Amino acid sequence: MDPTYEDEEKIVWLRDHETLARMAYVREKVQLCSIRTCPVKAPQGEILIGYAVLKKTTAKIGSEGFRRRIFTLLPEDRDFVPESTFQETEAVHVPPEAVDPLSVQAGKPSRRLREIQPQE
Repeated sequence: MDPTYEDEEKIVWLRDHETLARMAYVREKVQLCSIRTCPVKAPQGEILIGYAVLKKTTAKIGSEGFRRRIFTLLPEDRDFVPESTFQETEAVHVPPEAVDPLSVQAGKPSRRLREIQPQE
């Protein structure tokens, strides 16, 4: 279920820019919602970090509702990256849906992260 980026008006973050800049990643998902603008609920067990607000002209997908991107973290996710992380010998593992929160823009795909391998 791919989002329709051109239907997005803006991204609303529930954390400030400084906090987002320190996050290793956020999980990007597409969720069916009955509304196009207000805050959404994160799936059970996840923490909502941000969500897309859709344009007023966005049509429902049949009777399903609206497809909206949401950005979450799981409790076990590593929220912040210490400055030395990328020089450490331990790899930072990221889930397939991980995106750089600073790359997220309304109407455009986010920058997906790959597993960062330790430097030898």
